[in-house]
Amino acid sequence: DDGKVRIYLHHSSLPYKTKAAVLAPITMDEIVTAQREWADAIVSISRTCIDGGNCVDAAAKAADELYGYGRTDVLFKPTK
Repeated sequence: DDGKVRIYLHHSSLPYKTKAAVLAPITMDEIVTAQREWADAIVSISRTCIDGGNCVDAAAKAADELYGYGRTDVLFKPTK
């Protein structure tokens, strides 16, 4: 996903019947991996700040990698 707006349904393709997407349940391994990646990102952002780096850029990069902003609806939005 490159973040560009795309046409997914053109008027000439109507009528269009939709099917509900069948999603596989999230596994415990996926949950643990996501939690580990999030924790590692917090440590990395902190290390960047301690070392005098650009904390805002580090946080923005982590948010892009860990959250679905621009890709899907996000139900939780971190504060600044």
